[in-house]
Amino acid sequence: MSSTPLARYMKSEEIDDAAFATLIGKDRSIVNRIRRGLMRPTLDVAAAIESKTGGAVPMQSWITPATSPRRDRGDAR
Repeated sequence: MSSTPLARYMKSEEIDDAAFATLIGKDRSIVNRIRRGLMRPTLDVAAAIESKTGGAVPMQSWITPATSPRRDRGDAR
């Protein structure tokens, strides 16, 4: 598993899960799962992460692009 933007930020700032959780007002276990890429943050948590990291971990970093638009079989071409 590749490192997440949050994991890289926390490592560079030498901040642990508990301290970051306190910073954003969430439980340590939530931060741990988000940092490890096991869970995506809700919009409010993503906004808090962006704010508390000074934009180093932007909300957009949690969005994965769609591979391709889906076309219904009944669409006219």
